Amino acid sequence: MRKFLSLKTPIVLAGLLFANTAAWGHSKTDLITVSTGDTLTGAINNMAAGKLSLSTDYAGTISIKWREIEQIQSRYLYEVRLDEGDRLYGRFVAGDTADQLTFRSHGQNRQLDIDDIVEVRSIEDNLEDKLDLQLGTTAVVNTDTRTLVLNATATYDVRNGRTAMSARVEDQKTVAEDDEGRASEISKTTKVSFSREFWRSSGTAQSFRVFNAVYSQNDELGVDHRGSLGVGIGRYLIQDLGHELAISAGIQGVQERRQSCDDQEAARIDSRSPERETCNDTEMFFSFNWHLYSFQARDMDISVTGNAYPSLSDWGRTRGDLLLNLNWELFDSFFWTLSARTEIDNAGDRNDPTRSNSDYTVSTGITWKY
Repeated sequence: MRKFLSLKTPIVLAGLLFANTAAWGHSKTDLITVSTGDTLTGAINNMAAGKLSLSTDYAGTISIKWREIEQIQSRYLYEVRLDEGDRLYGRFVAGDTADQLTFRSHGQNRQLDIDDIVEVRSIEDNLEDKLDLQLGTTAVVNTDTRTLVLNATATYDVRNGRTAMSARVEDQKTVAEDDEGRASEISKTTKVSFSREFWRSSGTAQSFRVFNAVYSQNDELGVDHRGSLGVGIGRYLIQDLGHELAISAGIQGVQERRQSCDDQEAARIDSRSPERETCNDTEMFFSFNWHLYSFQARDMDISVTGNAYPSLSDWGRTRGDLLLNLNWELFDSFFWTLSARTEIDNAGDRNDPTRSNSDYTVSTGITWKY
């Protein structure tokens, strides 16, 4: 079991964490009036987690707290998701009702309460206008440990669904004392996931269909590679401004290369690595995504994503993973962050007692976002 705990502050050790978002949008003619009376001009990228992302010529991409917005005017098409699951398509137009936005859909104006809107997506014609990309890097170095974590997320929005991709590569080198002096141990964890949600074209969209594909590799659990393809259904149980919970379940096929497949009929010796076998498996998957955010005096953002994979062909085997992210604003653009990741496989040490059946990392520190 690998245990990794780091404190990413300049005083304790050399640490670096930065995040960057690239989003391409339409021409910067949208008008946003905020509670101070100021009007900002730019291109709306989206509104999620209680913040509106606005691309400007004078300040780059800025975030505006949703509850501070008084009025939006735009000639471009947007999808608005309400807390009861309705999805509306139309344009924001000028209005003068307090705590409400005027949204023109199907030729009619509709007054929407600010707190009833949980998501806004820009619906564009061009590929670059539909794509939202985020990149992040964490580097932690101290006397005995060097860790590099690369993160990337991308979403591609269309009218009836969303495609999401995420990638995480964690490379860790640990130097420890042994009987002959110092020895190094290098371990690597990789996970690349792709998912596609299919929503209804109109009306409520609390339920959805999902397709996902995942590639992963974990030295600690003895998995050289694992690939899966799955389909299922999901539902949003909570859709409020500041609180969301979605669940999904389905079935997936898995192929992985590990030391032994036991007595699986699908097992075969891997010619590229004779000491390994390529194993085929069928699993169920049960997933949840919980997101809580608050924007009071200090912003706070908590997200937890979990997956369980009980096997249907290797009876008794269960895999799972859990990811926790916490961001709490200390002052402008600086956040205290906590990130924890764990992965388990109750068959991880089945054929090799030196292997672990779990792996986790925990990191905390100060994050500067720009």
